[in-house]
Amino acid sequence: MFTENKELEWSELPFEDASAKYEINSISEDGLGEVFPEDPSHYLVHKGDVVIDGPVRFGAADDEDVTLHVIDGNLTVNGPLFFIQGDFYGALFVTGSIFCQQAFVGADAMLYVGKSMHVEGLLVTQLSKPAHFAVREALLAGSWLEASGNGLFEIGQKPQARLLRVEKSNYHAFSQYAEEAEKRARDKGTEVKKPSYFGFSPKEASSVKGILHPSLIEGEEGISAGDIREAMEEGRPLFA
Repeated sequence: MFTENKELEWSELPFEDASAKYEINSISEDGLGEVFPEDPSHYLVHKGDVVIDGPVRFGAADDEDVTLHVIDGNLTVNGPLFFIQGDFYGALFVTGSIFCQQAFVGADAMLYVGKSMHVEGLLVTQLSKPAHFAVREALLAGSWLEASGNGLFEIGQKPQARLLRVEKSNYHAFSQYAEEAEKRARDKGTEVKKPSYFGFSPKEASSVKGILHPSLIEGEEGISAGDIREAMEEGRPLFA
């Protein structure tokens, strides 16, 4: 089951109708073909805004979850939001905005946000190479810890957050829509395209050491992802 929260009631919408109405291509340059091995027979749709007392967990658990799950509205979580999955590629598309206290997006998660994402406290991303994190407008967080250097990030604006990094990760630099590429395109009279990767710059980020709670740090500048998830879920301190 993609999520066990009873507030989310899903209705099947046939693929042809659903794909015409809910286009993730409007948020990400990667289409469904980059997410699913083949087109799903249907999408699972929840109509309207959702307000849930967290924690809220998303993640595909079996073949039945391999489809696009659509919340047609805003998602508000009074607590932490977790989206972690492996092996099965279920995706979540929130057509409006996401509001939550903490968030952990990890492994093979496929997250698409039609408007903005607001995280009151700590956002942690620890993605695999095929994972997607796409926010059409703004990403706002108290702190954003990017812990893997993998995944495809497509964010409409430069994120507003205190940026945190861990040791020995290969991060990709932020680009405000690649100013040099824009200039070259204008000079050549060609179309200016949004970059396919809008990532994370270690030059703008602080080490987790001295910022995260000591119980969450391993070695000099590493982290324990499991301990962070547990601390979020139990409401324990995340910062020193």
